[in-house]
Amino acid sequence: MEHMWKKYSFWQGLPPPQYIFKNLRFIGVALEPPDWKPGSWCGAGKAIIDYENEEYLLTSRPRKIEGGARGYAAEIYRSKDGVKFSLVSKITKEEVTEKSGIKVWSIEGTQLLKDPLTGNWHFYLSVDTGPEYVVGGVFWDTMLFVSDDLKGPWKYKGFAIRRGHGRVFDSVQARNATIDIIDGLWMAIYRATDLDWRYRMGLAVSSDGIYWEKKGPFTVDGTAEHTHFATMGSIFPGSLGPVLIGLTWRNQQGRIVVDFTAYRVDDLNMNLQTIFRAPWTARSKYEDKERPTYGHYCTLVHDRLRNRILFYLSAVDPRPETKKEGWTEVCVRELVYECPL
Repeated sequence: MEHMWKKYSFWQGLPPPQYIFKNLRFIGVALEPPDWKPGSWCGAGKAIIDYENEEYLLTSRPRKIEGGARGYAAEIYRSKDGVKFSLVSKITKEEVTEKSGIKVWSIEGTQLLKDPLTGNWHFYLSVDTGPEYVVGGVFWDTMLFVSDDLKGPWKYKGFAIRRGHGRVFDSVQARNATIDIIDGLWMAIYRATDLDWRYRMGLAVSSDGIYWEKKGPFTVDGTAEHTHFATMGSIFPGSLGPVLIGLTWRNQQGRIVVDFTAYRVDDLNMNLQTIFRAPWTARSKYEDKERPTYGHYCTLVHDRLRNRILFYLSAVDPRPETKKEGWTEVCVRELVYECPL
């Protein structure tokens, strides 16, 4: 602890995102894809720490293109070191369809949190609700499943965040949320897509994690232009308010560039103020140098057990036999980095 205070004697509040970005180092492969056929992925989940049991928890969505499987389940893994994970529980998309009574074609981003009031686990799933036979899906919503045990059974609690009606900012998609509990308030920053297929980051809040109120779309640095977009990440408490840290993408002369990005979340003025942004480049042999990540999914957690920040990244496999052009052709595994504090 004394060493940490010496290191942070110049800074206040949250460990600076600049420091985290600079000092992240690769420590292992957390999860492998279901197989190594084109379009096989894992990841798109959330990392949290169960301090009571001193365990690391990580969610994932396995995915295959072969046979039209796509995102075919939502999984929960546990670990004692934050690197080597074993499967605890899963919900298949067939079970999601059966329990909800709504046909689900694919599962995407997943989030796991523990309700501080009831002690129940909340498992949020982004789901493709149709139409059929559209690769990538069209309409996406976020469902909630609840259980008092990580192993289940999981009870369907309805839609947590559902796309809006009419010409609103999330009339097509309300998906891939980053959900955290800040000062007792459940906050969800999610991907919102309108009828013109414009992407925004939307905000929804809740007092219990079940019933959510949408606050609307964010501007970024005061503008509504969609030059940057965060695909999941994590929300941290900061001295000036919540801070969203994750990956964003931008189109630079026809080339997609992925940035490690931190925003101050101004939920009163519905604006994301850029704190830091820097291009993410491959830092391990498990990332393709030209395209380190495809989908840009990541999750971070402050590990107080070992005094570090853990950064989980869905990374494109760089081997020639799996390195393709389209997102249905690459293979994606889940890597883990750490920033010692």
